[in-house]
Amino acid sequence: MIECREYTRTPVDMLVSFSDTNTTDMREGTMFDLSARGCAVTSMSSVQPGSAVRILIKATGLGSPITIEAAAVRWSGGGEFGVEFLGLSEIDQRRLDRLLQTTTDSTQSN
Repeated sequence: MIECREYTRTPVDMLVSFSDTNTTDMREGTMFDLSARGCAVTSMSSVQPGSAVRILIKATGLGSPITIEAAAVRWSGGGEFGVEFLGLSEIDQRRLDRLLQTTTDSTQSN
């Protein structure tokens, strides 16, 4: 089966923090896949599909993390989960777009 995705996925290796939107209890993970509208994370903490989460992307050189205020967990299993980004500020959207551009450029030059 071939998946048709609207947004290109870029392999990454970045630390993230995430929490359920109804709690401030932050958990840690490593993002290994990123697109303009979502990401995939590996973590020791399990999350359930359908959960609403808040994500902080801690990429090297960013200064402050990119904050995804609202994201929905679309799948989960085997210590990994995927989320769809539903809400982030205009500033964080621009920062995410720049991060994707920089990451895509560096993967293509290798």
